[in-house]
Amino acid sequence: MLIGVIIIFITLFLDQVTKYVAKAVIPGIITPQNPNITWIPNLLELSYYENTGASGGILKDAQLLFMIVTIIALVVFGYFFLQSDFKHKKTYSWAIALFIGGTLGNAIDRALLGYVIDFLHYPFLGPILNVFGLSNFYNNLADMYLSAAIVLFAIDLFFFEPKRLKEAKNHEQNSA
Repeated sequence: MLIGVIIIFITLFLDQVTKYVAKAVIPGIITPQNPNITWIPNLLELSYYENTGASGGILKDAQLLFMIVTIIALVVFGYFFLQSDFKHKKTYSWAIALFIGGTLGNAIDRALLGYVIDFLHYPFLGPILNVFGLSNFYNNLADMYLSAAIVLFAIDLFFFEPKRLKEAKNHEQNSA
């Protein structure tokens, strides 16, 4: 569990530091003619966006709803965190720690600023998202942690958990 706490603190620290740097630096560099700073051409750009909504700006200004959902999510993730075990359930444990770090990172922004600082932009996604009628989006490290957590949790749920259950069943049958 200590490893999980360390992961949560490191992810939270990195998220908050990068948002602070983005807020302090990017607005002074960008212009209306050039709202993005190209870091890796066609792959990654830096920009600055104060997001009062959820992913892609949906549900703008629903701060009370976001705080209620965040509290519920943290209670659920906290319960799952009690079951984390980096020795036997690494993928699961990483997923839960990333869920908590990402959720806390954006919750801190909402509580202190009233919005979430987004600063990462992926130009290559624009044409793909347009096919589905979606606009290109901006995000931050907390959002990336949450995305990674979803993938890791799904991998654990569909691949590793059945294996653990089968091993536990075999162990139980062999012990009887």
